[in-house]
Amino acid sequence: MALDMAYEYIAVVAPRAIRLMRLYPGNKTDPIHLSLVVATLDSAPGFESISYCWGNPQDKRQVICNGASLSITNSLFTGLVHFRHADRPRMLWADAICINQADATEKSAQVLLMPHIYSRAIRTLVWLGVADDPVFGTVSPSVAGSIRQAFQLLPEFDPENAVDVAAKSQAIRHDSRRLRDEGKLSILDHDWVPLAALLARPWFRRKWVVQEVALANEVILYAGGGVEIPWFDLAKLAFSMELLGIQRLESLELERTVLAPVILPLHCVSCVFTVQLFRQRATLLDGVMVTMDFECTDPRDHVYSLLSLGGIGPVMLPDYNASICEVFTRFAIAMLVQCQSLKLLSLAPHRSALPHTEAERLEGLPSWAPDLRFMRADMLVSYTVRPQAFSAGGSSKSTVSVSDDERILRCQGRVIDTVKMLSASLMEMMLADIPELRCSSEILFDPSPERRKKRLVQWLESCHHVAFGYAETSEATATPNDELMRAFARTMVCDLDIMRNRLPPEVLTAFPEYVQWASTRAASNANDKGQPSISPPNYSASIDESLMAFASVLKFCLTENGRFSQVPISSQPGDCICVLVGGEVPLVARPTGRGTYTLVGECYLDGVMDGESFEGNGIEPETIHFE
Repeated sequence: MALDMAYEYIAVVAPRAIRLMRLYPGNKTDPIHLSLVVATLDSAPGFESISYCWGNPQDKRQVICNGASLSITNSLFTGLVHFRHADRPRMLWADAICINQADATEKSAQVLLMPHIYSRAIRTLVWLGVADDPVFGTVSPSVAGSIRQAFQLLPEFDPENAVDVAAKSQAIRHDSRRLRDEGKLSILDHDWVPLAALLARPWFRRKWVVQEVALANEVILYAGGGVEIPWFDLAKLAFSMELLGIQRLESLELERTVLAPVILPLHCVSCVFTVQLFRQRATLLDGVMVTMDFECTDPRDHVYSLLSLGGIGPVMLPDYNASICEVFTRFAIAMLVQCQSLKLLSLAPHRSALPHTEAERLEGLPSWAPDLRFMRADMLVSYTVRPQAFSAGGSSKSTVSVSDDERILRCQGRVIDTVKMLSASLMEMMLADIPELRCSSEILFDPSPERRKKRLVQWLESCHHVAFGYAETSEATATPNDELMRAFARTMVCDLDIMRNRLPPEVLTAFPEYVQWASTRAASNANDKGQPSISPPNYSASIDESLMAFASVLKFCLTENGRFSQVPISSQPGDCICVLVGGEVPLVARPTGRGTYTLVGECYLDGVMDGESFEGNGIEPETIHFE
């Protein structure tokens, strides 16, 4: 198709006005004909919205729009071919066509209307692309059948009950062995290939899909070749698998990695489902926390794509004329000062599982403002919609302010300890052996099971050595007693389960046996691969989850005062540990020599997580300045 005239957008100026696309009928090989009509949201005709991954921006196709040529990505083009009716027009909305992407002012205004667009649409059609994977249509069961069979193999459980989740997760691990011996199918032996092929599509990691799905009345996933899956079925399965830790058990227990390539997309599906469940009671910060593994082309969309998802809290306006640094700083100030909440400091300066140099941070971004491009690790702080696990800063309200030049953050708190001795993090130890890996999920799901087990044991031993291996550091740590071992266990797992509940005593009591089992299992694999596998102890699945979710991206630390701690990967000896009034968790901060600190990040410090630093000591908090 060749047209001399390129389509030119006419500005949309009326309040709550949007463009809708009328897609004209045609057969599969016919050119795409469409027209754009302007309507207000309050009087718009019935329409469906399209959610898709933009794909390669250089891979362009031409459509005929209002008689002129309009260039769109091949991904959207194939979606229009698939969704086009053969006998009647179809009214649709797709961002790349219905918003003038070259006009930053219009784009900012239309982004504010997108929540209304997706909630107003009859349904959202998710286009995953053409069915170029041979698994579709050739493998039994189908994707839908694979989801249905997986549900039948999952146990029922109460996601709000930490003991029940731990018990059911452990039962899956034990039952899988028994069922395999009996020649029966367990959830860990399920055929995940069709689902893995579906989840490998890049759409599942795209950040804008969170809003597009969470606000929709109905969502259906499509891939060419007849694949049609209701979103709710996939989302409920992913959510259940996430809470039970099945993805990680599949790798750690069965020494298989069928799910490894799609572990993050599966997690992302679960995250979107979580947003759907809780968004009315959530803040914008909750949305940023839960979507840290999603990707977007424009870093500003780490904030702007989520603006509609917070039911409570301050409102930010999208401004695509602002720099990335300005957007991230405005977001930080909104959460810290307007909300008077310290939760955001657990995201700063970044939350990556892998080391990053300071030079990689945005120039001019204060240490207390997170660089959201590096969000790749779970936080210790709770979501607003969940019970708060820790209260290190006591029950008083925080008092937070920012200097006029927006460079200095002022908080009330106390410096209570100093970093003295550090272990390596599990991620660092694994990366030392596999330097070509640059993604935390790739490292955790290293295809060599022997290497995974060996590195886990080496890391556990390294942390134990820091805690108890130096008699000259503390008389108490020279001869560990039961209370010190409990403190060590709490610190190693950050006293949290995957839902950020405090761990039940039964799980913590099982930790020494877990360490012994991991060591014995690794030695057995190394010395005699013909030996039968060793049965895991009780609650090992829950310990696995806590170790991998939280502690594996931190460094075990012995402080100057003899406390055990898990600190950020970039921490150094001499860094201070402070507790801020009203804060959930302690923070590691580095003195600048100018009476201020740069923030290193959140930490777990055993013995102070329940407000002990402010109880009955008569010491008034001081003002701590972060820059």
